[in-house]
Amino acid sequence: MTAQSDAHLSYSANARTYSGQMTGPGENPRAGVVLLPDWRGQSALARDHAGFLARLACRVVIADLYGDGFSPQNPDDVGPMVRRLVESRHEGVAALAACVDAFRRTLPPGTPILCLGFSAGGMVALDYGRSGADIAGIILCSALLKTAGEGMATRIAAPVLFLQGTRDQVSPMEVIDQVVAEMDAAGNDARFVLFSQTHHAFDNPEAGDDPAARLVYSPASAARARMAIEAFLLEVAPS
Repeated sequence: MTAQSDAHLSYSANARTYSGQMTGPGENPRAGVVLLPDWRGQSALARDHAGFLARLACRVVIADLYGDGFSPQNPDDVGPMVRRLVESRHEGVAALAACVDAFRRTLPPGTPILCLGFSAGGMVALDYGRSGADIAGIILCSALLKTAGEGMATRIAAPVLFLQGTRDQVSPMEVIDQVVAEMDAAGNDARFVLFSQTHHAFDNPEAGDDPAARLVYSPASAARARMAIEAFLLEVAPS
């Protein structure tokens, strides 16, 4: 792998300015990955996920979920911002499209680009796929899952990997079933990996291990999810 380089990626959408954080090999990456983090944005956990992808020879940009320099420090700060993402899903798609366009210009021509979304970032990544995105693949990990909104298409050109917990209270099994039905009806190339005894935010060590909590870390499911991500990446970007 060539030497790692770090940089910021600026882009604009929705009358806002955004700043992504890039890392990974500076030359000849296997793929480019747009990482859409959970509510905390460009946090230590997002950087850890990016480091994992960089070790797989991917150039990574951690997308800016909110724009205009907003960086949440605790859940009380971020509630209205996440509601904006949920209530104006087209804005998330526009921001991600701008990020992908700017990121693509930094990569060697022909480099495959994937999106990997966690929690609310997963909702945005899936909606971007529904918008007709020209990318190599979409991965959702412990995502805030939603079926297509009003006016959204359901056909997704890229293959999609869903990694979800069966005890997720944010995206419960009935919602997963609805998304499965949507993917089937649209003829999408989608695969679902479900981890039993696994809650929302299973990738986040800070979530704790209280099985009665809404957010619960599962080191076993987190490790298995990374193995599934690596296998999917090698399949869609087999350089």
